[in-house]
Amino acid sequence: MTIEECAPLPTFDVTPTAILDHANQVIHRVQLEVDQLLNTVAIGDATIDTLVRPLGNIDNEFKYVVQYIALFQSVAPSPDLRKASSEAVNLVNQAYLALFQDERLFALVDVVYGNVNEDIQDGELMRLLSRFHRMFVDNGLRLTGADRDRFQRITKRLLELRVQFMDNIATDPGSLWITPDELEGLDDGLLKNLERGPSGTRIRLDRPTVSTILGKCSVAQTRRDVFLSNQTIYPQNVKIFQETIRLRHEAARLLGFPSFAAQQLRHQLVKSPSAVTDLLEDLGHKLQPLAISELQALQAFAGIESPLHLWDFDYYHRRMLQEQYSVSHDLISEYFPAEHTIQRMLGTFERLFGLSITEVTEKTDRHVWHPDVRVFAVRDKQESSSSFLGYLYTDIYPRPGKYNHAANFNIHPGFQKKDGTQSPVATALVCNVSPATADRPALLQHREVISLFHELGHGMHDLLGRAKYALFSGHRTVRDFVEAPSQLLEYWCWVPECLQQLSCHYTYLPGYKSTVMDANRPPREIPEALVKGLAAVKQVNQGILTLRQVAFSAFDMEVHGEHGQEISEGNGISERYNSILQNMTLLRGPKEGNWGHGYATTQHYMWGQEANYFSYLYTRTLAADIWTSNFRDDPMSAEAGLRYRRMILANGGSRDELDMLREFLGRSPSPEAYLRDLGVGEA
Repeated sequence: MTIEECAPLPTFDVTPTAILDHANQVIHRVQLEVDQLLNTVAIGDATIDTLVRPLGNIDNEFKYVVQYIALFQSVAPSPDLRKASSEAVNLVNQAYLALFQDERLFALVDVVYGNVNEDIQDGELMRLLSRFHRMFVDNGLRLTGADRDRFQRITKRLLELRVQFMDNIATDPGSLWITPDELEGLDDGLLKNLERGPSGTRIRLDRPTVSTILGKCSVAQTRRDVFLSNQTIYPQNVKIFQETIRLRHEAARLLGFPSFAAQQLRHQLVKSPSAVTDLLEDLGHKLQPLAISELQALQAFAGIESPLHLWDFDYYHRRMLQEQYSVSHDLISEYFPAEHTIQRMLGTFERLFGLSITEVTEKTDRHVWHPDVRVFAVRDKQESSSSFLGYLYTDIYPRPGKYNHAANFNIHPGFQKKDGTQSPVATALVCNVSPATADRPALLQHREVISLFHELGHGMHDLLGRAKYALFSGHRTVRDFVEAPSQLLEYWCWVPECLQQLSCHYTYLPGYKSTVMDANRPPREIPEALVKGLAAVKQVNQGILTLRQVAFSAFDMEVHGEHGQEISEGNGISERYNSILQNMTLLRGPKEGNWGHGYATTQHYMWGQEANYFSYLYTRTLAADIWTSNFRDDPMSAEAGLRYRRMILANGGSRDELDMLREFLGRSPSPEAYLRDLGVGEA
């Protein structure tokens, strides 16, 4: 598809100076618009139409720019551009914060909020007013005097800490030098790709490499060394996190809440820390017997009498799948060459959601931030005009300085422009799959297939959202709902016929056809026996794996709960994190108590899932319910897909999420389907 057939492509050939100038320009422009609003709307004239709609348009402008600027912080090849992006994001965030600390603007919003007529038909506009009012209150506008001053200093400092933390995890995580005999179990293709030196082989502590070592290396000491080293990357984030916890707690107390968690949860689907704790305790209680039996089976398989270590689980889990269940993830990965599989995934979305997704061929270097990036134009086939929805970018290979996990990055949100048209969306899949070798293309492990399908689900949510305001665009729902649509899509990765549609053995791809003799070539699509074997092991060790998520969630609630400030003293956070992880999963760490700071090696607790990590589990109960009741019997039903698109995805966060779920399901959601998925049985 050519660029002329779509909206203009965004450009990414910016300099560090230009990106800072861009940030300052939008800040200046928005400040002028706010000043004009304040000068023209008197207290007695403030209404939904005179104040809230214009403020929503100003917010749209902010959101449209800040997402674009923030992208470079995570994906730009240039360290100078990443640094400038970080500085620019800080500038824009500080300006955005100042907007919702403006007393004159709050006085106007407060009047409208107090006088609003509940009969107003525009529910999204009412939701926007409520969100704006809450943002002012959460920014301390109800406070006065010394409390107000202290709160504002805390808020500014928290933004600075977040930027520093994110800057750190965007840097090289470091590496270990390990001798070849200590890497037994790794295949030759992988070893050839690793850097060699006089001290041995360089093992980078990025996520793909660490996962490979923990899953495949047969030398326990190597697994231990890599695991513990990975738990100590970004040591500068420890003090940043410690200060953040203290300041979040202090700010929440100033606002009148017993904890940061209580403040954050009050407007979510699960509305209190006690409700979250009950959910986690109930799940932990139901899963513990299952996990104990799983651990006993793993120990018997490994020939180990004492409990397994944290760094042993992935290795023996993989071996158990391969040897007891005849599931070889390496063999399965041969059927999922990365680029081809992503293309097939997009085909699944086309069929389910009534879309046309076509690669943009006439792009230049300025239209992408790295040569590896591909761009796809997404159109709506459900409308007679085949309206253009936006652009989807894929950036899937690791490189120095790049964000080292898998995520969806929104670049430009969708919203209704002042002329009534919908702004096109730009969204990006950013991940780090193992790159091609001399004789093979990049191949996806099944867990990576799931991860990519999940993250593309966030991208689809962005592209299909039809909210009027960027604040509710696509995946911008309440935080304990946002993962549900993507977790729902993971189910397709376990359905045999769906996996076969995604597959193609790499020897059938151009450039690789000559690597295998025709007589020895495997079948083109993944064999049914392999897929059924994979589906049959879906529940294997899910008790332990789910309890790991329960542990991360319980830690999140503790450090953000009423006693979080006490835990943050000294080494308290690290000790609590490590203790919860071991006690919950039944897997041991080293004898020494303070052996790492895994909580500070990921952005989750700092930006995105703070006081909300439990939602990864809670939303799985929602996803399982949607799947079981609407898609399980016919996964490729276009009718079900379009109904789901219309009733859930299109709304984004513009409607109450629980109301949407009840309408879609015809009842309140239930956790029973999820518990059955885990092998627990009926709740």
